[in-house]
Amino acid sequence: MRKTMLTPNLPRFSLPKSAIDTKVGVRFVVTGVLHEDAWEGSCRVGDLEELTYEAERAELERRLAALERELESRNLPPEVELIKPTSIYSWAEKGNPDIAVPNEQLEALQQDDEKTDVYIVTHAHEGLKIAERYKKPVIIMQKQGYAVDMPAAIRSMGVDSFHVEDLETVFDFVRLFAVKKAFKQTKLLSVTNFPKRVPWGVASSISDLDFIKDRYGMDYKYLDYKEFFGKMDKMTKERAVQDEANRIARVLMDNATENNMTQEDIKYSVLFYLAALKIMSEYNCNAFTIECFELCSSLNPWNRRFTPCLTHALLKDGGYPSACEGDINALLAMAVEMYLSRKAVYMGNPNIDKKNNILNIHHSVASLKMEGIDNIESSYQIHSFTKSGFGVTLRHDFNKDKGKVVTVGRFDPSGTKMLITKGEVIGGGGLGGYGCSQNVDIKIPNGYEFWHESQNFGHHLALVFGDYVNQIRELGNLMNFDVVAIL
Repeated sequence: MRKTMLTPNLPRFSLPKSAIDTKVGVRFVVTGVLHEDAWEGSCRVGDLEELTYEAERAELERRLAALERELESRNLPPEVELIKPTSIYSWAEKGNPDIAVPNEQLEALQQDDEKTDVYIVTHAHEGLKIAERYKKPVIIMQKQGYAVDMPAAIRSMGVDSFHVEDLETVFDFVRLFAVKKAFKQTKLLSVTNFPKRVPWGVASSISDLDFIKDRYGMDYKYLDYKEFFGKMDKMTKERAVQDEANRIARVLMDNATENNMTQEDIKYSVLFYLAALKIMSEYNCNAFTIECFELCSSLNPWNRRFTPCLTHALLKDGGYPSACEGDINALLAMAVEMYLSRKAVYMGNPNIDKKNNILNIHHSVASLKMEGIDNIESSYQIHSFTKSGFGVTLRHDFNKDKGKVVTVGRFDPSGTKMLITKGEVIGGGGLGGYGCSQNVDIKIPNGYEFWHESQNFGHHLALVFGDYVNQIRELGNLMNFDVVAIL
């Protein structure tokens, strides 16, 4: 979690580690073929003085040095854990038609292979041999179109592989590997009395979390209301916790442009947030969901004067996917979008104007870091969810975002498909009003087709600022989910 004035500061309180900070070990391997001597022939032409072993060896070393200088000059993406670049080569012996990578060349990679998640090579044959030996993903960075040959070979072995043309695109694909790895480092805390049953308000929600764990690596922990609120009540009796909740409540009040709530009622929602974080940490969880309708009927919100809205908003600002209503489909889409973008994600119910191609999404769970969790908080208003004056919601003025591109998505009930579209923000509303009145209007390419496909996916949608359509398509190939894109 990025530390801000809203970050909890309590003794014996360790924050969960967000999977959004997952690192990927990246090793660049400059590759090529070295010849024993200088000659020309059916696949080799040039000035003979440039075709000697010494000249080719010097060129390989020059390319490695140039790459190292380029990498040192860059601010690498935060997910990149750079392993020292190296070089290996195929060996072409004079008079011998068998061109091969010497075994000692491949063995030299062994020392750092455990730290390496993905190899980046510059030629196809050496990349193939690395994949055969180490069974790790390999990316070929090569401007020439023949480079697609390597992914074709490596993918046929069941190993991930891609072709890119430059360093920028290398890091785009490294981000995809980071997302895949982040899912395996995600553990969901699902607060419910009814595990393995769909929530009342989300009939399409995925109920088999074991399937999701097997497919994507995301673990989970169920906790019922008695356990959760028992822990919360014990925790909130501590004076330090009450003081910290009051401090965060004052920060929220002081920075809001408008507010219709008392500090005391804001504090009650903050207490639920602190409890969620503490219990997540206790069970090594870094994602969260809780039902809405069932929770309401349990009278826990009524008796404790909170709603989960603030908790969802602030958890997402800290890099933790947090979905309303126990909706696993939305949570999966949210995790994809958050781990790709490093941005907090807005989620809500859709209304689709099929004639005018306008998608409206409404829920009162706007976060403060929807432009990036490493950025400063956006402006907001505070409005109570209930007419009784409790339940903090942070209201974001989407009218200030007119013209910005967004990507919207949701997984289907099988957990194997993701519906996506992109559009442009054209307005918003719900700064006042109770309940899930906050909303945003988006101009999308085809309202009818999106509505048509939505009937295969369900109703909550996850929205992220930016165009991530192509990245999600590639991620689907990497993580084994189908992408249905309405463009």
